[in-house]
Amino acid sequence: MQIGIETLPEFYQRTNQQMPADLLAKANVSHFNVKERMCVTKQTPYHRRDYYKICLIIGDGVHTAAGKDTMINNRSIIFYNPSVPSSHRLISESQSGFYCLFNDTFLLNTIRQDIRYRSALFNPAIPAVIPLTTEQSDRFVNLYREMEALLASQYVYKYDMIRNLLQMMILEGIRLQGPVEQDNSNDRLIARFFNILNQQFPVDSPENPLRLLTPASYADQLHIHVNSLNNVVKKATGKTTREIIHERIVEEAKTLLINTDWDAAQIAYTLGFEYPSHFNKYFKQNTHTTPLLFREQLREVG
Repeated sequence: MQIGIETLPEFYQRTNQQMPADLLAKANVSHFNVKERMCVTKQTPYHRRDYYKICLIIGDGVHTAAGKDTMINNRSIIFYNPSVPSSHRLISESQSGFYCLFNDTFLLNTIRQDIRYRSALFNPAIPAVIPLTTEQSDRFVNLYREMEALLASQYVYKYDMIRNLLQMMILEGIRLQGPVEQDNSNDRLIARFFNILNQQFPVDSPENPLRLLTPASYADQLHIHVNSLNNVVKKATGKTTREIIHERIVEEAKTLLINTDWDAAQIAYTLGFEYPSHFNKYFKQNTHTTPLLFREQLREVG
């Protein structure tokens, strides 16, 4: 059976909600929304998503992810990873709670890569469901309420504040899930890898281009064989070293397109591309749009 991928517009259509204006205006725009779960369906479709979702469940149910069922008893927080097919089924008469959903473009590099690999939201190797006490659930409720109030406001920096609250929610999830079981030596290697990766960013000048672009270049910095690095990274994050490097470069490209007036050629050379055409092709493969169209869409909506 082929597992489909639900897009943000399809989510709003499936849940009979009015399509947000930003999604109607342009594709590939930054999007965030938060809602209280007043009414839920008996069972959601089993599919992947092209967006992230964090859901507070108050009630009993079954969460199915990658073919594995997890019972939800009373209160849980669920971190939906886009790459993991999942669905949710009610057991109790009704459920309440909250959810927020957002896309990669909304994050704009606010979540560091080393934090990402410790969260189920980004790392498919980590269980998505975290049981909560009433006190823990109340803390999440407060975060959702703050997001709701900000989203409804006219405050010019509301999305910056929402991103901070979102990061608090992700970090709280990491704290509650406990340490990821991992060999200590591997854990230190992962920490060193992400430390070197983070040191390359942000890119602040076209005269200071990225130096480390491949898994082999990072392995050289760590004084290990590239195969060893790839094995440890894949086990810890569920992604290849190359995928993580590419994700970070794409995130930086988006940030530069939105927040600087550099042209595409300057951004291409700064991010280590020999030719602008290679950067255009790379960006389109990873975002399904061109750099210039991405910049125009975000600025028009903004």
